[in-house]
Formats: sequence, C-alpha cells, structure tokens
Amino acid sequence: MEITLRPYELSDRTALEEIFMMNTPKYFDPKELGDFLEYLDIFGDDYVVAVVDRRIVGGGGYWVRSFDQQGGLSWAFVHPDFQGTGVGKELALYRIDQIRQSGVAKTILVETSQHSFGFYEKLGFKLLNRQIDYWAKGIDLYSAVLEL
Repeated sequence: MEITLRPYELSDRTALEEIFMMNTPKYFDPKELGDFLEYLDIFGDDYVVAVVDRRIVGGGGYWVRSFDQQGGLSWAFVHPDFQGTGVGKELALYRIDQIRQSGVAKTILVETSQHSFGFYEKLGFKLLNRQIDYWAKGIDLYSAVLEL
C-alpha cells in the first residue's frame, strides 16, 4: 500500500469531515466537528492529508511556536478501514519531521485521548497529565510531550 502525504486543499474538506464523523463518538465528540472545520479554515496551511489510491484516508495538523520553542500535533485521524495499516504512523512521523526540520522546536506536544495515547507513547511521547471527561463524557485528555 502506497501512502502519499500532501498539503490540505479546500477540496479535501468534505472527505475529511466524513472521516471525522466516522471517528465519532469514540475519538471525538460530535460537537467538535465545528471546531475542526474552523481549524481548517484558519490553519489549513499546516494540515496534511494522507492519500491511498487517490482516496483521502486521513489527516493531521502541526504547529511550531518560536516564543517557547514548542511544536505540536493536532486534529489527527484516519478512516476506520485504514486504522492499524501504518497510515497514522506515517502521518505522525511526517509531521514530527516537519516540526524537527523547522529547527525551532525543542519539544512536541500532543493533546489526545485515552483511545490514542498508546499510539503516541509508542512514538516516544511521555505523559504529562490526564484530565477525566475533558473532551466529552468518556473522552479524557492525555497531554504528552516528545523531546527533540
């Protein structure tokens, strides 16, 4: 399976919205969809989509702040049919590499849930803290950091 990663384009919005909803309510609260779409409107330049056989199968954002030398990963998800196939890992590693190449960040933050924390832990992220029912009832906040 060949995975292509490319910058987000406005024409990707509907496919990403559909995949987001496929990951609801396990990974996201339905009320978060508006926040995600607003994120794309504002920060779409730093959003990456994963494509397999000309089909969008996932996406994820990243950011870098110079004032505190921190980078971060945001709004990542993969189509349920492609979870466990390496798409998410390739998407995460690509974004980590983009942050590393900036030469600015010394750490990378991810704020995720109990459902995805193990994935990031395997990539070397260390748990900073946890908050029960933060995103929604039954979806906890796991803040984790990767030292560069």
